[in-house]
Amino acid sequence: MSNSEFSAILIALSACIIWSGNFVIAQGVNEWITPMTLAFWRWFIAFLFVLPIGYKYVKRDWHLVKSQFKYLLAMGIIGVGLYNTFIYFAGQFTTTHHIAIVSSAAPIGTLLIAGICGIERLSRYKVLGAFCALIGALMVVTHGNPLLVFNQDWNAGDIILIFSTLIWAAWSVAITYKHKDMSTRSFLTVIIAIGTLFLLPLYLWELAYVAPTPFTLEAFGIYLYVGIFASVIAWFAWQHSVETIGSVKTSLIYYTMPVFSGILAILILEEPIETYHVIGFILVCAGIVISNLRKLGIIKKS
Repeated sequence: MSNSEFSAILIALSACIIWSGNFVIAQGVNEWITPMTLAFWRWFIAFLFVLPIGYKYVKRDWHLVKSQFKYLLAMGIIGVGLYNTFIYFAGQFTTTHHIAIVSSAAPIGTLLIAGICGIERLSRYKVLGAFCALIGALMVVTHGNPLLVFNQDWNAGDIILIFSTLIWAAWSVAITYKHKDMSTRSFLTVIIAIGTLFLLPLYLWELAYVAPTPFTLEAFGIYLYVGIFASVIAWFAWQHSVETIGSVKTSLIYYTMPVFSGILAILILEEPIETYHVIGFILVCAGIVISNLRKLGIIKKS
């Protein structure tokens, strides 16, 4: 392993730790920072931070932005405006462990949607892996008894969480339709701007009709963390790792997030970890590995 590959692995792990912190925040601040407030300030700060970096790229790619504006509008509303906001709403009702483990199953949803849309062929290994990861996610949301999936008494946070995971899976498939000549910096700057504008009237409505969140130094520190670290630095760190060691190896590092989230939740929030959390996490990881057996070179293509 070269030094650059080792550095890329460490950088990807750092991104996972940062994103794990975002999951802890989603649950940890739910009693005094409302989800809409947290989502708006996250992306407003992210936009202010990324604009000086992305402006010249947006200007260069403006003809591509105009030609794909409806597509970018949908990507900004779904990926920025809705996905993370739902995560923050889920944090009001469920635990950090649930958020991390269920969210980690998103790539399986991506694989299935890509297969249904004809973008990627569904092999028996991918289907088996998807089923394994699904059972793992159900182990978590049903507290160790997947048969309770037929029970109508579901935790509201887990329902929101499953919906947000499906949103992210669909978004991850849709990103393949981005024009190949549009830079990542242009794309990121535009969708953050769109997502922030989408959240603004919802945030103003919340200020007017829901108890506003006090703008304290502690709250501002949280906004800076989710806005700069979780939204911008972690994103670029992840992209660097993908470009250095490839998407398959990097995607496997993604599944360390439930571990980091669990450790942070235990240390900061004093959340207990149950046996079904461990079993669910192992099943999700096993599902991901099974789905990628050929890409990893473990099973040769026939």
